[in-house]
Order: sequence, then C-alpha cells, then structure tokens
Amino acid sequence: TSASVVTVDYATSDGTASSADYTSASGTLTFNAGVSSQTFTVAVKADALDEANETVTISLSNASNATIAAGSSSTTLTITDDDATPSLSINDATVAESAGSAGLTVTLSAASGRDVSFNYATSNGTATSGSDYTAASGSYTISAGNTTQAISVNITNDTAEESTTAETINVTVSNATNASISDAAGVISITDNDGFNGGTSLTYTSATATSL
Repeated sequence: TSASVVTVDYATSDGTASSADYTSASGTLTFNAGVSSQTFTVAVKADALDEANETVTISLSNASNATIAAGSSSTTLTITDDDATPSLSINDATVAESAGSAGLTVTLSAASGRDVSFNYATSNGTATSGSDYTAASGSYTISAGNTTQAISVNITNDTAEESTTAETINVTVSNATNASISDAAGVISITDNDGFNGGTSLTYTSATATSL
C-alpha cells in the first residue's frame, strides 16, 4: 500500500478476440492511500458460434506515485467458448438416369466460427462404378459462418433395359474436423429411363418334319 494516492491507466486491445466478442474498455484506476487493489469490468458478448477460446490484451500505463513492475504492464483475458460443436449430415437423392449427375448436400446443424472440413467417397450399392456412375471421392471445407456444401456424382446414361427397382450409390462422409457427424450415409437412387419389359423375351416357333 501507499501513503499517497496512486493512479494508473488501463486499456483493452484485441488479441485473437475482436469487437464482435467483447466491448473495449479503458479508463483510470485510483488507489486511495492504504488501498492495494482495484477492479474494472470488460463486457463479453455471447454468440452461438462454436469457436476456439479467444483472448483480449489488457495494458497498464501512466502510473502516478508508483511504478509498474517489470513484466506486469499487460495481461491476457481469455474468453472460453461455451457453444456446442455442430454436426454434419448428408441427405439422399433420387435422379433419372438421363440427369447426367446427382447432387447431394452436406449440412451443418449450425453455423460454426471455425472452418469445418470432411472427406467423402462413393461406393457401389446396387449400381456399379464405371458402368452406372463415375466413382468420386475427395475433401471439402465449409468456411466459418456457412452451413452447406454440395457434392456431385456423375451418372452414366446407358441404353440397357434395367430393373424397375432403382439402382443405388452410397456416398459416405468421414474424418470431420471441428464438427461431429450425425448422418454419414447418403444414398443416390437412379431410376432407369430405358423401359423394362421383364427382360429380353424369347419366342419358339414349332416346325413339322416330313419323311422322304
């Protein structure tokens, strides 16, 4: 404590947090004689985005009737995130064989404050890669603040008569970062456009033989 009145200025500045995360604060703290501590408040703004913990820098300057100890002119306020991690899901789709491609959508349950990435890959259901569709795989990133990513699979339009039951392609989502996966399995159903009459028909014509 001091026998004299001590004052010191304080101010906040962005660390990894920005004005969207907190309200900036600055002012002067006054320590009357015999007083050894003072407090001030930094207002934190709540949001619904899953994000990393963020920081605010608090600096002291212009001390009067006191010195600022070495290494004590600044400190870090950490804002701990308390929002749930969003989840990914993929839908199903039905397309005609003549469509050329089928589109599925991977959707986040809520927008995130972080980029969300995932892998995807097709596999045979009752459809066959190479003859009914073109196999596809890869990775996508849903940028922070967005909630959807489209996936396209090329469909082969052939002239073969096929079953009236739609052929299927499996599309699987895996290896998500910054999100969980609530529905990893999408199914593309391909409806035939060539007609089906129960298969190729066979005819038999009777013949009569006469002995010579």
